[in-house]
Amino acid sequence: MLRSSQEILNNITRDSQFKMDSLAFDLGIVSLPQVDTTMTRLIQMRVEDEILDTILLLSHPSSLAVGARELNHTDLLLPLSYFEKQGIHLHKNNRGGGLTYHWDGQLVCYPVLKLQHHEQNIGNYMYSLEEVGLRTLKDLGIVAERKRDKTAQIGLWLGNSKIASMGIHISKWITSWGFALNLYGDKSPADFIRPCGLEGVHLITVEKVIGIKPSKKWVMDRLVHHFGEVFNRRMEFPNSEKQMRQRSHPPLA
Repeated sequence: MLRSSQEILNNITRDSQFKMDSLAFDLGIVSLPQVDTTMTRLIQMRVEDEILDTILLLSHPSSLAVGARELNHTDLLLPLSYFEKQGIHLHKNNRGGGLTYHWDGQLVCYPVLKLQHHEQNIGNYMYSLEEVGLRTLKDLGIVAERKRDKTAQIGLWLGNSKIASMGIHISKWITSWGFALNLYGDKSPADFIRPCGLEGVHLITVEKVIGIKPSKKWVMDRLVHHFGEVFNRRMEFPNSEKQMRQRSHPPLA
């Protein structure tokens, strides 16, 4: 069930006194507009040190998203009405990057971090986010790679197939948005767009590569672990959520 932005904010602020460097929240399935509203408030709260560094972990229902630049309609290989008839609507936000497709089989990571002075380099930040994804995928037996021939290629790749998409926003050195790992499920609507304006690119899932459906919560736990390693932060789920999580379940849904 989709939770309201206010409910999400209430849960985060309730746990903001938990004494760790960074908190990770498993939000379940959240719409793009809800996340946009939530992050706008969280960014301001982080500027004012009302909350700790916060990592939002979630999935989106089937939807199209485009970043700060205007949509290039040639990136839609079928009319927008084709997607809307399937309940797939287009949303715009202020992240970097072009057109992408989200669905509930992705694991999305949106960090709201106050970057310290030595971290205040956008290229290094994005490289570090990619590193989190690379290490998480390696735990699943997948060796992905970066590409840098074009800015639109930022993300993680297996050959010419994209397994993780990335788009961020940074203001006053507070980060928002982030990246999405393609874990499982029907990504076929993405076959009818040009992801980030790239010709001949297709999305691929972990399930397709390893032949089994990974547990989203297991992957989430590994991602949080690696996030702490890469960003040198003590990571934790809040007490209320940690007590409900199983740390030893196998990587299968």
